[in-house]
Amino acid sequence: MWVAYFFVIYLVLALAIPLCWALVPLWRRARGARQVDCPADSHIATINLDGCYAVRMRALGDRELRVRGCSRWPQRSNCDRDCLVQIGGLA
Repeated sequence: MWVAYFFVIYLVLALAIPLCWALVPLWRRARGARQVDCPADSHIATINLDGCYAVRMRALGDRELRVRGCSRWPQRSNCDRDCLVQIGGLA
């Protein structure tokens, strides 16, 4: 019976390690703060991206990003998040 457990654990690790190897650098790039020009009023804003969301979307085959925080919030918390176009993809 322990052979079956060993095989399952080996299979999970064989799939998880390369996946993590590929997605951890993306998480590191996505979690940093960035300065962008706010399209709403042309002021400089500092935004923080949601790194976990970026990794989850990349694993699903999408390059979507999500703003986690912005220096212009809460005054402009209902903006369109058009500043994400300035960042582009995280490669």
